Amino acid sequence: MRSIMDASQKVPIHCWAERVDRRSLDRLKLLARWDRLAGPIAVMPDVHFADTVSVGTVLATQNCVLPTAVGEDLGCGMASRCLAVEAGTLGRADLLSILEALMRVIPAGRRVHKQPQRLPEPLQGQELSTATLNHERDWLGSRHLGTLGQGNHFVELERDTLGRLWVTAHSGSRGIGARIARHHEKVAVNRAGTREGPMPALEQGSPEAIAFLADLNWAVEFARENRALMLERVTQVLREYTGQACQVVESFDVPHNLICLESHQGQQRFVHRKGATPAEEGKMGIIPGSMGTASYVVQGLGNLASYSSCSHGAGRALSRGEAHRRIALKDFRRQMAHVVYPPGSWMEKALIEEAPSAYKDIKKVLEEQADLVAPILRLEPLAVLKGG
Repeated sequence: MRSIMDASQKVPIHCWAERVDRRSLDRLKLLARWDRLAGPIAVMPDVHFADTVSVGTVLATQNCVLPTAVGEDLGCGMASRCLAVEAGTLGRADLLSILEALMRVIPAGRRVHKQPQRLPEPLQGQELSTATLNHERDWLGSRHLGTLGQGNHFVELERDTLGRLWVTAHSGSRGIGARIARHHEKVAVNRAGTREGPMPALEQGSPEAIAFLADLNWAVEFARENRALMLERVTQVLREYTGQACQVVESFDVPHNLICLESHQGQQRFVHRKGATPAEEGKMGIIPGSMGTASYVVQGLGNLASYSSCSHGAGRALSRGEAHRRIALKDFRRQMAHVVYPPGSWMEKALIEEAPSAYKDIKKVLEEQADLVAPILRLEPLAVLKGG
């Protein structure tokens, strides 16, 4: 970890990334000049540029919350299951059949359920902060529960070093989370009037802050249920295909777009994580590489300098536009030769932006955060479902 500090900054930047792109660094330095932050900014090794706050950034505040600091996919995260199945028993033809079955039960990309899904009781029982959001919950939420988004979201079958089969889902709160985020971003901007600093703040204890945090926590739970339902449907497909019980040996779920009230250095802080995963001491998680490279099950080390956080993935080395311009279709096919993915040339062209070479080297990313997490297991990708 290196510390970045100059005379203009109010707080230091603790950086675990060996290299930070210029736009992200400029944004980080702008944030570090703001007197609303209550401690250093922590920058994960997968940092890359995004609006307002770059992906891979952890911020802390004491007396306010920042609705625009965690993005719009509230509660997005990773959920993994290890199943009592020998991965080596599944050949390429088996994996393709399983993938085709998954495509029928897990809507991906722009697809949603044609019929509404029943929301779990805890999600039904909690009212959101406006009548409009409650309507969106009932309409969007019921059709997006158990669905996979676009971009870097995925459902993946993997083999660990012991030969066991793992299933991982990366997804978030889908359309309802985005509606919640946009509503509270608008409230914060209107409340702030003429904005001071890089983003509007909601004062702790204000009705607006209370409403935002309640809706945010609902979205985090929706995202968790979304991932859980997808993993259950994958497990059911595997049961039907293999004839095995597919018992769950191990499972965990870790979000990476959220705000938590935590104690740091004896003070309560609102820790804002955007594309950064909680990594308290002993906490299990997964850090994916790309759709064609290994992922790693990791255990948190509870490093307080990072607010007990770690990266949420390898991080992009190329923007989506750059990937389409620089990666040829033949190179994408070569990089993905060992992984089963949805067939069709149109899908391949859409997935070029997710090619392994569009991402940073996961081994290097893990080396850069060796004091944040300890790798436990290496997972090799076998088959991946993406929405294109």
